[in-house]
Amino acid sequence: RSAPKVRLTVQNNHALRALFSLGRSDVSFDPKTEQAEPITGGVQFGHSMDDWGNRFVCSNSNHIQHVVFERKYVNRNPHYAPSGVIRSIAAGGAAAPVFRRSAAEPWRIIRQKARAKAKGYRLVFNDGKWEFLPLDPSKKKGVVPTEYPIGFFTSATGVTVYRGGAYPKEFRGNAFIGDVGGNLVHRKSFTTNGASFVAKRADHDTEFIVSTDNWFRPVNFVNGPDGMLYILDMYRETIEHPYSIPGDIKEYLDLQSGNDRGRIYRLAAPWGNLTPTLKLGEMTSAELVKQLESPNSWNRETAQRLLWERQDPSVVVLLGRLVTDSPAPLARLHALWTLKGSNALSDALLVDALHDKHRGVREQAVRLAEDRMAESKTVHSAVARLANDDSVRVRFQVALSLGIASGKQNTDALIQIALRSSSDSDVRVAFMTSMKGRAADVLSTLLAHSRFREQIGSLIWLTDLAGIVGAENDRDQVIRVLSAIVEREESVVLQRRILRALASSLSRKRTSIQAILEKDSTQTKVKLDRLFDQAIKISGQSDRSAADRTAAIELLAYADSSKVIDKLSSLLSPQTPQAVQLATVDSLANHSSSRVPEVLLAGWQSHTPQVRRGIVDHLVQNASHVKSLFDAVKAGRIQRSEIERDKKQLLMNHPNKKIRDQARGVFKAAVDGDRARVVAAYRKVLQLDGDVTRGREMFTKKCSICHKVGKIGHQVAPELRSVQNKSIGDLIIAVLDPNREAQPNFTNYTVVTTEGRILTGIIAAETATSITLRRAEAREDVILRSNIDEMVSSGKSLMPEGFEKDISPQQLADVIAFIKSITSTAAK
Repeated sequence: RSAPKVRLTVQNNHALRALFSLGRSDVSFDPKTEQAEPITGGVQFGHSMDDWGNRFVCSNSNHIQHVVFERKYVNRNPHYAPSGVIRSIAAGGAAAPVFRRSAAEPWRIIRQKARAKAKGYRLVFNDGKWEFLPLDPSKKKGVVPTEYPIGFFTSATGVTVYRGGAYPKEFRGNAFIGDVGGNLVHRKSFTTNGASFVAKRADHDTEFIVSTDNWFRPVNFVNGPDGMLYILDMYRETIEHPYSIPGDIKEYLDLQSGNDRGRIYRLAAPWGNLTPTLKLGEMTSAELVKQLESPNSWNRETAQRLLWERQDPSVVVLLGRLVTDSPAPLARLHALWTLKGSNALSDALLVDALHDKHRGVREQAVRLAEDRMAESKTVHSAVARLANDDSVRVRFQVALSLGIASGKQNTDALIQIALRSSSDSDVRVAFMTSMKGRAADVLSTLLAHSRFREQIGSLIWLTDLAGIVGAENDRDQVIRVLSAIVEREESVVLQRRILRALASSLSRKRTSIQAILEKDSTQTKVKLDRLFDQAIKISGQSDRSAADRTAAIELLAYADSSKVIDKLSSLLSPQTPQAVQLATVDSLANHSSSRVPEVLLAGWQSHTPQVRRGIVDHLVQNASHVKSLFDAVKAGRIQRSEIERDKKQLLMNHPNKKIRDQARGVFKAAVDGDRARVVAAYRKVLQLDGDVTRGREMFTKKCSICHKVGKIGHQVAPELRSVQNKSIGDLIIAVLDPNREAQPNFTNYTVVTTEGRILTGIIAAETATSITLRRAEAREDVILRSNIDEMVSSGKSLMPEGFEKDISPQQLADVIAFIKSITSTAAK
């Protein structure tokens, strides 16, 4: 892994040749072809597989994640943008609690004593625990400082699945993760969850290994030849972000202390069975085949590697017997892949494996069949029949593998998967990766299938398919889908959702439903116009429910602008329910008419804050509409203070220089550029006592659009529990000068799409074909890479500068007190 601009290179005859950009990727190397390729991954530190090839990764504050979708499947459909390619699977959350036993490092104690004294307390150690006592017992303060590692993952490393044969059964398949900051090793057990897993704490109220030695830094693990787990201990005195150590303390620390040390532990189990360490390289090929049945993964994998290297034809029969007769599913699995590597896997054995009684063998057999289906009707038919397999994971793999080739048999099998798996989101995503060139056929078929339409989750499948049809932008296929949609008169919700998905994708191709139908001579256009007329009628009926009116208004986003803009504008009034107004704003913003900004801003004075935010959100996304917003501010129709700070910052850092200059002229007083002076002015917060109740109220009012505590707010920024160990001074800087220590993962990006929309947010997820931006209120925009005209990082935090204009020193002290009070059960 490396930075996005670094490219993997290979030296050939003394010349370096670029292979590909690494970006956020892992790398796979095929020793047979000597080819390297990027694969899904690129997290932080830690990479492991279980016995069945599932990959797990981790980052410092997200200790176990599952790679659900491999890049080779995701990449093949450029018209579909899946999310959750890599998924956090910890039952206790990404930054789950840990049970540390090591004492706080001396420098932490010194740091905390200074902070406690500044708050009127002294830090003492009584009866095995730290306490804060008032310096003056007669003057008790309101908030007691607490500045210790608070017991959650902050530095997870080296996630590794134990696959040895030495430990008891309950440990096999467990994941082991180091937390170098907490001097401990954590253990997880797995339960399946659809095509993925849930990882649960295996040791209750303790950790698998806890050390009182602050230098113990377990960074990685290895499954050894003896069936034991080996621990790599970096053994350093200090592991900490340099910004977290005050400068006056840092000068007394040797931050390189321990760079000449390190340990490797063999984790022996007194109640386990030591696996004999065998010299597999000295064995005959026949003896190596027997090792494929070993309970120890090192033996199995080493034997498979040696058999592949030898390419000994004399063991093909033995391997075939292992596939058909071995009672061990993993032995059958290794035998299959060994035969594949020896070019000796027959269709007959492969079909047997596709009918294997073990789900994992069937799943892997489907992968092995991918390059056989085009040549063998027998193999192809066997794979297609697994569309109705009882195992979700098998159906998941079939949905992925059937996308390798076109053909009616594959399409029919995929439709069967949809009928069987409508409530499973992972199977749905796998299915969509296989829909290139067949989405219109499948959508039309499923729309006509009453049993499918009635199933839970079916609407999401239909809208995803419609989005793919629109992105492919084939006029005949679009008309075919529209014809199928208008026949479903009994469900306006279904029609609205599918039309929205279809129209949204078409807009990225700079076309529209109306343009597609302009020369259509069939009844489809007539029926669609009738549908829009009915929606106009429903939208204005005040006696109808808000849900009915909202559904109708959302349909009008795709009608002829000249027929609906005036009708929609009449709904932007205080007499209209807020939900209906918000739907109207979204619907109007979808129209390209030059009248849209005028209509949106006409009733500004009577709009609620939420409606105003929706209007501004749409105006700033459209470069041609921003001028209307500037004109309204200059004319005094809109006050500068009525534009929220994140939108001001977006406009003043806009990728379009003209807009950027105009915004700085309009909002020049909105953001103070001298952050250091602002922070200095708020140092008085250190002397103030914060009130948790008031802090909760201020947090809800000012911070919850990007931060979440319990049920309050939206999760956009980092979890606040992860910053509780920061000092009050550090938190003041984080709030008032957010760009001083901005984390790269929370840097704001601006994307200009090919249709001219301006979208901003942090990169919440990315694949080879798409990126997902997350902004305030946890709203997300998934953007196909093919629709990106320009993408730039502002280099600044998602959190805007200038927060001091909204919060007093006392209010900031209250908010910090609330942050310090957060527990896993906070904000009930």
